[in-house]
Amino acid sequence: MDIKQLRSFVTISETKNITKAAALLNIVQPAVSRQIHLLEEELGVELFERGRHGMHLTNEGKILEGYARRALKEIEAAKTELTSSDGTLKGTINIGILSSLSELLSVSLMRVIKKKYPEVNLKISVGYSGHLKEWLEAGDIDLALIYGSVSSKFLDIQPIVREQLWLIGPYKSDLHYEQPLTLEEVAAHPLILPYAPHRLRTLIEQGFNQENCALNIGAEINDLSVQKQLVKEGFGFTILPLVSMKNDLQQNTVKVAPINHPNFSREIALALPNTRQISKLVHTIAQEVMYCSKVAVEVKAWLGGEWIGK
Repeated sequence: MDIKQLRSFVTISETKNITKAAALLNIVQPAVSRQIHLLEEELGVELFERGRHGMHLTNEGKILEGYARRALKEIEAAKTELTSSDGTLKGTINIGILSSLSELLSVSLMRVIKKKYPEVNLKISVGYSGHLKEWLEAGDIDLALIYGSVSSKFLDIQPIVREQLWLIGPYKSDLHYEQPLTLEEVAAHPLILPYAPHRLRTLIEQGFNQENCALNIGAEINDLSVQKQLVKEGFGFTILPLVSMKNDLQQNTVKVAPINHPNFSREIALALPNTRQISKLVHTIAQEVMYCSKVAVEVKAWLGGEWIGK
């Protein structure tokens, strides 16, 4: 198994056509066919189903695809780092950001990185914490901002911001920014929440169970934008960090109230994989992510955020 074979394999998986793959790879079609034949012969499995409508990955091919993409990515990263003799940061980096933080941090990160490191190609993947952890462990992203405070055998976790959770209601509700609510008072409202195993849902359930309060579930939706829209239209209330409602508060489309309970807070952490070598590029951009996060807290753009990083 060699790099040329893996590149041919990945390119065919994308184009589903040997002729198109050969054109993209700038080699003749028989050479591409031979590389795939040798790869299948070495592994003892068929990687593609050949048909009139193109070439599609078999189940074995789908398994290899993830490994092949990660291997090619690591090789490209090593090549970039080793050939940057002048010290200029180059290459592609993929940062994972929680959906509740994407509006706050994506633009500032892009601005800082494009200004300081013009030869770095920045990709931003937005998702829920569980998804980001999976992508990070699989090598699909290079670093991430996630919920959590405890490192694991796969991830190195560094908490940087603590944020309180708030009850969010429609603008016609009687919630008040300076009037904290007990869990009993929160329980009186129909809640629109993400469903398990979403980390926020788990945290909320733990807090309610601790106080022997029953959750009043109005709807379960794992989409932040829909969740917020349903609240604004009066279908119920939700529980979120204040930063995720920044634009809505400015537009006077919701009202909020703090929740008076010590467990109703969460920590945002910078996560890096500890199962593979961390490049200079990833280390450097990780520091920029921390810098942008700290500035956002200091200028109070990160509503309700408290800096706890080192």
